[in-house]
Amino acid sequence: MTILRKSAPLALAVLSLVLAGYQFTLTFSSGEWRNSSDEMVSKWEDRVQALHEALPAGVSQVGYVDDAALSGDASQLDVNEFQLMQYSVAPVAIQAGMGHEWIVGNFRDDENLEAWLAEELGIFELQEFGFGLYLIHDMEN
Repeated sequence: MTILRKSAPLALAVLSLVLAGYQFTLTFSSGEWRNSSDEMVSKWEDRVQALHEALPAGVSQVGYVDDAALSGDASQLDVNEFQLMQYSVAPVAIQAGMGHEWIVGNFRDDENLEAWLAEELGIFELQEFGFGLYLIHDMEN
């Protein structure tokens, strides 16, 4: 019994070290903490950079539409992506809706996009930047 009492703290200490090592290995192998440039905002900014550069000089405000506009359900607006887009195109301000000459489009499902734009805008130009990002020029606004 004496041996068991004396060895219990040692066994708990070894078990704690083994579990800590296991947790460290899991964290290290995930790699998320090693490269801070891979965090979400930086990834998003890299995605949007070409679109931001394509905005004409002097444009201070643009519209913004996403899948919520295509579905007609404004409650589906992805607020997080809207805020990230605002951050990425600053100092240009974005406003939800299509009431501007230049409109940023951010779509997961863009299958019927051109037909929908023709219906909503009439004459438009569309630049695609990949990842469902578009710069839409409303030629009639």
